[in-house]
Amino acid sequence: MRSIFLATVAAGVLAAGGSTAATLTFEDYSHGDIVTSVNLEGGVTAAVTANGNSSSSPDQAWIFDTSLSGTRDPDLEAPFTTDGEVYDISPGNALIIQESPNTAADDDGRGGWITFTFSQAITFLGFDFLDDGDVVVTDNNDNSATVGTPRGSAFDNYFTSSGLLNWTNVTQLTFSFGRDSGAIDNLSYEIAPIPLPASLLLLLAGIGALGFAGRGRKTV
Repeated sequence: MRSIFLATVAAGVLAAGGSTAATLTFEDYSHGDIVTSVNLEGGVTAAVTANGNSSSSPDQAWIFDTSLSGTRDPDLEAPFTTDGEVYDISPGNALIIQESPNTAADDDGRGGWITFTFSQAITFLGFDFLDDGDVVVTDNNDNSATVGTPRGSAFDNYFTSSGLLNWTNVTQLTFSFGRDSGAIDNLSYEIAPIPLPASLLLLLAGIGALGFAGRGRKTV
C-alpha cells in the first residue's frame, strides 16, 4: 500500500499544476480607499501605482463606489448605459486615478495612468471600463487594446473586454486614460501553473520505485 500511496501523492502534486481563472474585483474595499497593492488567486500579488496629469494630483489609485450618489464625480455614478440604451448596470466598486487633492474620490477628468506589476506572470483576459472616454491598456509584451469610445458621450458608459484579450506571460499592465477620466474594474486573468523542477519529478519517481521495490521484498 505504501507504493500506491506514494504514487497518489506524486499524481496529486502533478495535478496541482493546473491554471486558475479568476476575476479581480474591488468589492473588499470602501469608497475612498487608497490601493497600493492587490492580492490575486494562488498567492500572486500586484503592486499598484498611479500618475495623474494634474499638477495637484496625489498620484494615487483610489476606490470609487459607483452605487453612491451626490459624489464629486457624477459621471461614475450608476446606472450606466451601453450603445445609447439604459441598462441596470451597477458595477459597485471600481478603481480610479485620484487627481484632486481632497478627501473625496474624484478622477477630475484630466487623465493619467494606473500600472499593475505582478509578482508572477499571468494570462490577462480583459477588463471593464466605466465612463464616457476611452482607456488604452498595454502589457510588457507590447500588446495593446483600446476600450471605450473616442467620441465621448453625455451619458455614463460601460464597456467590457473581459474574456477577449488572452495575453500570456504578462508581468505588467498599464491603463492609460490619456486626458480623459474613467475607472477600471473586473480584471479577468489566469495564473499559469508553476512548472515542477525536473529534480522534484525525479525524486518523486525514485521514491515510488523504492516503494515498489520494498513491497517486492516483503515476505508473507
